Amino acid sequence: MAKTANKKELILTSAYQVFKENGLEDTRVSQIVKKAGIAQGTFYLYYQSKLDVLPDLAQQIISNYTKYLTEHGDLDAGLDYNLRLAINRIFETNQEDRTIPSIVYAGITRSGDIDKWKVIYRPLYDLVANYLEAAKKKGDIGTDIDADYYSEFIISLIETTARGMILFQRTPEEIKKYKEELASFILNAVSWDPVKVL
Repeated sequence: MAKTANKKELILTSAYQVFKENGLEDTRVSQIVKKAGIAQGTFYLYYQSKLDVLPDLAQQIISNYTKYLTEHGDLDAGLDYNLRLAINRIFETNQEDRTIPSIVYAGITRSGDIDKWKVIYRPLYDLVANYLEAAKKKGDIGTDIDADYYSEFIISLIETTARGMILFQRTPEEIKKYKEELASFILNAVSWDPVKVL
């Protein structure tokens, strides 16, 4: 079993590097296996195509977010602290690696495996929902806030904004301002009494 896990991990590590170097369209399975130093048939034991690798790469990225926030987050520190922690981590990851988050997102949506996408994100959504529930108990945000829905809105908004910083090539000063405004926007949104649309 360890040997199998190692080969799959080797494929993922190599795919990550090749996607980063070449982009989604110009990456070939042959390039991935060459970098991994394995036979092409070995790749097909785990994946049917290069697109099939992308959900597992997404899993790694989202798991890294969740692990970081679990290790550094603190429910007692309040929503503001934990929200800013999430914003900073997601922005930093997107700034450090400007290609992979977009490639993974494009790849999963093109592969049509949206159900897998939801499963991949669930631990991160649940973590943010816990931040929101703790804030509700402390009376810091509206009690009508549905933590499960809002956690998805919040993560989507942070990721979309972080990707926009890359797309529009914002300066470090602009990025800092965007992060501040984003945190303020989200905190204000959860503090309001929600308007129920019938």
